[in-house]
This record gives sequence, C-alpha cells and structure tokens, in this order.
Amino acid sequence: MGRREELAALGRLCAEHRLVSLVGPAGAGKTRLAVQHVSKRADQVWWTALAPAPEVAQAIYHAVGAHPLPNRSVRDAVIAEIEQHRRPLLVLDNCEHVLAEVADVVSELLACCPRLRVLVTSREPLRLAGEQVFALGELELPPVGASLAEALRYDAVLLFGDRAVSVDRSFEVDASNIADVVAVCRSLDGMPLAIELAARRITVLSPADILARLGDRLGLLTAGPRASDDRHRTLRAAIGWSYDLLSEAEQSACRRLAVLGVPFDLGVASRICDVEDALELLTSLEQKSLLVVERASGTTTFRQLESIRLYCRERAVEHGEISLVADRVVDWVCSLVEPEISSFFASPSVVLRLDRNIGLLDLAVTRSAEVGDWPRHALAIVATAWTSTPRGPRGAPTELLHRALSQPLPPPYRSVLTVLAAIHHRVRGGWHVTRTFAQESLAIERADASRPGTLARALEVLASAEAHTGNPELAWQLYDEAVELLRFSGEKLARGVLLNSYGWTLLQHGEADLAAPLVRESLTLVRLLGLPHQLNPVLHTAGAIALARKSYPEAVDLFRESLEVGSEHPMDQFYDLEGLALGLVGVGSDDERALSLLTAASAVRTRYDFRAEPYWQDLLDEARSVCRTRITAGRLRAAESTGERMSLSQAVSYALTTMPIAEDDDGVISERELHVATLVAEGLTNRQIGQRLGISPHTVARHVTHARTKLGLRSRAQLAVWAGRHTP
Repeated sequence: MGRREELAALGRLCAEHRLVSLVGPAGAGKTRLAVQHVSKRADQVWWTALAPAPEVAQAIYHAVGAHPLPNRSVRDAVIAEIEQHRRPLLVLDNCEHVLAEVADVVSELLACCPRLRVLVTSREPLRLAGEQVFALGELELPPVGASLAEALRYDAVLLFGDRAVSVDRSFEVDASNIADVVAVCRSLDGMPLAIELAARRITVLSPADILARLGDRLGLLTAGPRASDDRHRTLRAAIGWSYDLLSEAEQSACRRLAVLGVPFDLGVASRICDVEDALELLTSLEQKSLLVVERASGTTTFRQLESIRLYCRERAVEHGEISLVADRVVDWVCSLVEPEISSFFASPSVVLRLDRNIGLLDLAVTRSAEVGDWPRHALAIVATAWTSTPRGPRGAPTELLHRALSQPLPPPYRSVLTVLAAIHHRVRGGWHVTRTFAQESLAIERADASRPGTLARALEVLASAEAHTGNPELAWQLYDEAVELLRFSGEKLARGVLLNSYGWTLLQHGEADLAAPLVRESLTLVRLLGLPHQLNPVLHTAGAIALARKSYPEAVDLFRESLEVGSEHPMDQFYDLEGLALGLVGVGSDDERALSLLTAASAVRTRYDFRAEPYWQDLLDEARSVCRTRITAGRLRAAESTGERMSLSQAVSYALTTMPIAEDDDGVISERELHVATLVAEGLTNRQIGQRLGISPHTVARHVTHARTKLGLRSRAQLAVWAGRHTP
C-alpha cells in the first residue's frame, strides 16, 4: 500500500546499477517493496529468503534451480545457471545476519556474471564497490490537526485503515477518530509493521485506546498474522532481531542513548558512551538502521525511532544504566556551562551546543536535584536559561530559579542565578523584584572583584532596573561603570550587548540622539560576533531609534532584517513584529497587516506574561488607535482575527511576505515555502526535498501543509500545479 514514489525511484536505481541494497529499520516494509518491484519485471527473477538459510551459497543454489556439476563447487553451478539468462535478477532477502557471507558471494557472482543484477534487502548495506543504497524509512505522515480528507491522502493512515478493516469489517476511519488515528501513526514514526500491528488491535480497542497504550507498545503490538515469520509476529521480536546482531559495544551504545529520549549530537554521544569519539559507533548504528540522522542549519543530530528507543531502554533498565546515563548528562552540561559563568554571558558556540541538545537539559535539572547536588543543579538551570526553542521563550521558569536560590550555593553560582532571576522578572515588568535580585548579584561580584564580565553583567541589569524605578541618574552611572569594565576586557560581543541595553534605556527616557552612536557601535560588534538571537534586540533598538526620528522606511527595513536573521527562533521576535507594525503604521502603507501583527504579538505577551516598557506600550497603544481610525469596521475585525489565529512563526512568515506571490491568489507563502513548492513540482518526495535543503522530512511536510493552507489548495498535486504556474 502506498510507496508509489519509492517504488518508482527503486525501479530507476535498479535499471541503472547492478547491485542495489534496499535498507531500512525493522518493519519498514523492505521485503514488500522488493516483491512489488520484481512483480513488474518480465525477465528472470530468483527470490532467495535468507532469514532461515544456514548457508548463503546453498540457498542461492536452490533458488536459481542450479544443477550439480561434476567436480565443481556449488558456486560454479550457480554461475553456470545464471549465465544461461539474458537479464537475470537475483533478490537476496533479509541479509543482515549473514552480511559478510552475502557480500563475499555477491562480489563473486557479479564479477563472473556480467549480465546479472542483484537486489538485496537488509537492515544495513553490504559495503561493496559499486553498491547503491536505497534507504527505506517511514511512511509519509499527516500533520497534527489534519482534516479527515487531508489525512486520508497519507499512506500511513490508509495502511492503518486497511489493516483495521481486514480484522473488523465494521471499522471506518472517520471524523470521530481521525485525530487519534493520525496520533497513533505519528507516535509509531510511520513504520508499517508497527502500524499494522496496532491496527490489528482494533477488534478490542478503539484508536483512542490504542493511542493511550502506546507507552507500552512493545507489549501491545504482538498480534501479527500467523503466516508471518517469527521476527514479524511482534514489534519486540522485530527490533530484538536487529539488537541481537549488534556487537557488545553497539548494544551498549543503543541502550545508553535510548535513556536520553531526545535528539543528541556527536559530542553528547561520545560522553554517554564513554568513548573519545563516537563517530564510528554512530555511523555503524545508522548503517544498521538503528539511528536516524537529521541535518538542519549546518548541524547534525541523531535520534532513535521511538519503538527502537523503548526496546533499548528496557535493556538499559535490565543493565542498571539509567542513573549512569543521567549522571553523564549532568557531567556534559556542567562541562559546558561552568567555564562560562565568569563571563558576561555564554559564548555563542556554547549556546549553539546547548540549543542543539536542549532536550537533555530537563534530565540534567531533574537528576542533579534528585541527588541533592545543588551547585551542579544551578549550572543545569543556567543552561536552561541560555537556551531557546521555536516553541518556547528563552529563560528558566520562575519556580525553578527561586527554588534553586533557596539552596546553599557557592557565591559565583548564586550570582549567576540571581542575575538570571533579575532578567526573568525584567521581561515581565517586575522592576522592583528585578532591582532586588540585581543588587544581590552586584554585592557578590563587588565582594570578589575578580570577574569583570559578571560584575558588568550585574551592573547592566541593575542599571536598567534603576532607570525604571525612578533613579535614571544612578542608572547612567552604573551603565558607564559597566562600559568601562568591558572596554579593555576583550569581551567585544559583551560590550556590544551592553551598549545596546544602554541605548535602549536612554531611548526610553527621550534620549534618542545619545542612544544612536551607542547602538551603531553595538550593531557593528554583534553583527560581527554574535548569534541571530543576540542581533535581534540590537536591530530592534536601531529600529526604535528610527521610529523616534520618524524615519519610518528605515525602521521597516531594520525590523524586517531582525525578523529574517532570527527566523529559526521566533520566540525572540515578538518585539520585532511590534516594531515592524509601528513602522508600517508610520509609513501608512499597510494598516491591516500592522494590526494583525500587533494582535499576534500581543497574544505572545499575554501567554508568557511579557510586559512592554511604558515607553513602548504607549507607542503600541497609539498605533492601534491610528489603525482603528483608518480601517473600516469589517476589515478591522478581519485584521484582528487574522492576528489572533496565527502562531508566532506564522506571524513572522506573514510579516516577511511583502505581497502575494500571484495576483489571483489570496494566500501568501514564505520564500522557503515557495522553494519547497517548486521542488514538489519537480516530483521530489519530502525525503528528497529534505536532503536537498538540509532539513528533516517532517519539516518539509510542515512547509507543504502551510503553503497549501495559505493558498487554499486541497492536495499536493494542486500545489505542484500552482508552483509550476507561478515560478520561472
């Protein structure tokens, strides 16, 4: 069922190359795809099932119907039989347990039989010269929240429905259960065997019941057909077959990495597996279809399919490795954070490492608290505060910060936590609480006086609090002291961030001309040395200065740039949406778009209790009033409704789209969505598009869905047609 694109691609590959290995994880459907491929061939095909075969050459001998030759070997007899056919194809199914022997035999057969072609199915390739590897992964999955009509266009959902009906003729995938069916398929990573076994439970469980029990999927998914071989009767057996073929080191790695439960990078894997460099280990597991490699934004991470992870985690429990792995995660987090806490803030490379492995931080926080290691607990919280995800704001939760501060801590650790607590309350408008925490951090730093970076950090936060609690003169003194500390410290990026804070605070007190040169210098330094999320606030301040000077086109350009450079972390960008809206209102070019952006940003502020400074809030209120006087009542409500419905990432995409792609389409799509649409029009699969763009297939699917939704298109085919009409 399905796999049409894969079937066509496999056919092209087999037509061009003599040796093709069809590889994939347990239950991906390798054998079925191979069967479907060879059923379309008119030439001689020999099928050799190697799962039960004790000796490879002998199994091939019987499969090809060879005859014994006097004083000649079995292999000679096989070669003689093959040579009698014009375009023979030999299929060797399930080779992973006899890989070396298969490689030896295949190498000889290909050398002696120039017309022979070989198709291998295995969980890892043969690694022979000239071998072409065709990786078979999960079925394409519908997005969360897909409608019934949309979901039924995806092979995973169709497979679930077909197999459920095969055991219960009364079952139907309909509007009442589609959300649960989609969730089941997504939870099972789109793997055909797992979906089939889940669907067979429909005789006694509803889709909602199946979904609720997937935490114990290895116990639940055990009802394979009696005609199946033992490896495919249960999900546990299918995964266990692969696990048992691993070396001791590979088994250990699988178990320990399964405890993580989240994607991880090479450095983390090396620490968890207790090896200097885990590259070869991870490469081997990936080739055995036990790891998934994901590449995005120039970085590589690894993950296990959830069913494989749960199986390996069971083995980790049996080996008593859960606490061991948790302790090594704490070690890894602390090794990154501790060298940085004496600086103004963490270096960009450390923040990127933590962002890439953000899922590990909760484990480090929990484990360090569990064993009462409060200094390392503090470091884990600091790591949390430095990171961000596309769905959540940067910073540690209030209760986590306050609870940690109630524990005994070394002064440097307490200082960094108190300043983080001050920053946490600053973005929520709690200026008096901000001032209290910042004063404590400053007292610790002045008592030590050996860490200019952290002293400047405490001064900066306290200065901003003093400016907002009625003492701006003291604020300017504190800022000047901090700037002087960093003048010769070598922390140029820290100086850039500090100057921006100084400029933003001056601007709010009506000093745009004093702020401008500080922000220009800040922009130069942060552009050169900083991360996108560090550039966002500087561009924002520069845009706000342009607004104050009524240079509205310049402001629009600056806020647009800020949105573009930080698009991977939209949670850093609600301020930029507001700034762009203010610029648009000033220009008078697009009041409806401006109001939608203001509404979307306001929803973020409400959700996370981010309160605008009085200066900025006055600008926002004035802009809304202007929009309401210039937009008709009907269009006013429509603009507000658009903003209310958009997620933050959708609002960023909307903000960056200056006009519809085509005059006859009401929808607007981002440049990335347009690029994806053109590749869909070329006939590429989500996996192929992901490989070309360096993003995951799931991210491609999301871009496709967003583009179709915005353009009002019902299918992938319609999107392809649309892209063909609207791109050169």
